[in-house]
Amino acid sequence: MRVLFTVALAVAILAVALPAIDAVSVERADTRVRAAVERLVQAARTLATGNDALPPDQGPARQAIELELPDGGVATAPLRSLTIGPPASTSGVESREAVAGSVGATTRLTWRVAGGRQRVRQVAGVRIRPVEGDRFTLGRGGRQRLVLRLVERQGQRVVTVGRPDG
Repeated sequence: MRVLFTVALAVAILAVALPAIDAVSVERADTRVRAAVERLVQAARTLATGNDALPPDQGPARQAIELELPDGGVATAPLRSLTIGPPASTSGVESREAVAGSVGATTRLTWRVAGGRQRVRQVAGVRIRPVEGDRFTLGRGGRQRLVLRLVERQGQRVVTVGRPDG
């Protein structure tokens, strides 16, 4: 009878503890991604502040950055996606809250960790865009090496983000 009681008690404790562990792992992963995003934004601002923008084919200023993003493991949910691009458009599917938060923003970073909700950071004062296309997306966590370049595009200073080989 003691064994049965011990097993039932262990199952009850696990039933209570597991949701809390899941919530903590999502919060911990969100915090790590938020810190990596802040590091990326700060590196882009530093690059843009201390250099002249040049056309992409004329050797613009560059900086390599390494981000450590959550990839699962003990008490940390894995990153599902991190996207960098222009701010939300005011036409169409964006919520009023997201559009209101984009006033004056020049870059929008969004991320989601497994089990969590989408997070959005609107950044003013620095345009961060992919080397090609409209958005740059990382689809997994772990150690990610990126290269930032300060270029001039259509008369605007833009910090491009891409892979070291791209």
